[in-house]
Amino acid sequence: MLVEIREGIYLTTPDEPFFQGMVRTDLSLAESVRLSLPRGDYHGLFVQTVLGHANEGHRHFYNRAKFPEVTLPDIIIAAGLDLDTIKQQRQDKIDEVREWIELAKQRKVDRLLVKGRPLLGVEMLKDEVIDPEYVFRGMILAGLMDNYEWRQNAVAHYNAKTIDNDDLVIGGGTSIVLDKQKLIEWKPFAIDELAKGEATAEIWAELNNLGIITDTSNPHAEVVYVRKKKGLGTSDDTAFILAGELYKSAGKVAARSAFWGAFIVDGVDTYDKCVMTPLEGGYDELIGRELKKDFPGLVPKETVYQLIYYSAKGNSGYVVSSSHKRLIEFQEMARPRLPTLQQHLRFMEEGKGPDGSFKVGFERQPGSNFYSRVRRRVEHLQKELKV
Repeated sequence: MLVEIREGIYLTTPDEPFFQGMVRTDLSLAESVRLSLPRGDYHGLFVQTVLGHANEGHRHFYNRAKFPEVTLPDIIIAAGLDLDTIKQQRQDKIDEVREWIELAKQRKVDRLLVKGRPLLGVEMLKDEVIDPEYVFRGMILAGLMDNYEWRQNAVAHYNAKTIDNDDLVIGGGTSIVLDKQKLIEWKPFAIDELAKGEATAEIWAELNNLGIITDTSNPHAEVVYVRKKKGLGTSDDTAFILAGELYKSAGKVAARSAFWGAFIVDGVDTYDKCVMTPLEGGYDELIGRELKKDFPGLVPKETVYQLIYYSAKGNSGYVVSSSHKRLIEFQEMARPRLPTLQQHLRFMEEGKGPDGSFKVGFERQPGSNFYSRVRRRVEHLQKELKV
């Protein structure tokens, strides 16, 4: 099935040859970059990159077609990959993070490894010596920073004002399990509208009344993002730097551990979009909630508010947010040639970014511009910590 709803905008199914060809070409182009990840893991991550391109009409889809309603399973099937295999690979990464957490609670680990493998498969983690307590702190921060209620509480805590005393709005929403078939029957472009609009009480009631909200036993179940409030969100890149900054006073290992903990849980938030056992709200929030419950005094609510507030994209000078893929991608134009994430770690520790034409995120924000804006936020955070 291939139906043009508006010029260049289509509804399709994974078995449509035109769609399959575009997906496979885009996947091949995407996988030409080098990641801090085993080659065997590339497909499981890059299908998510292709999804973004298909939804928004980027890369190989640019000026050819947009498919706003396709989901990750559609991309995986159209790419000629086995859906259950990819789902299981992604689920395994999350399960290994949760296994590591249980081992860390027993103080049985001092590396970010499970069975000799680095968490999420990210190779730059394999030799990192960590303090589990501070990894947990970073995990709690990252696990709560995307939660809608925590975001709005952070805005209220800072009187809805930026560091320049302008009005501050932080958008957000939640991931829920919906019946995709019923959803598209309800509205052909419902997935796109729910992600970009603002779900009212009436919309939530309609989703309930029509049986669109479902559970994972439904064969048509898909994890769908529903936006509750319009507005810019938070910058993951900035949040990792701030997570480390918050614990610098405890030493280098503590700061690095918090940095990595935040990154790992953010990576979980990437992989949990298509897994064998999807979870409403996501595994990142589950990890954050569980650790906060198990260690209630580890991260005070005010510290969560600080991370959310100072990583808000629109808090005095826009900062971008990189995808998981871009964070672990080697930046060939930067000096030194390190993945984006290691450039951020270097900035957190030394206060300087890379030389060369380094760009951050899909929007390709110049590194000098990004780091100067993050530096200003760090300075304000440091002043607050001293009060």
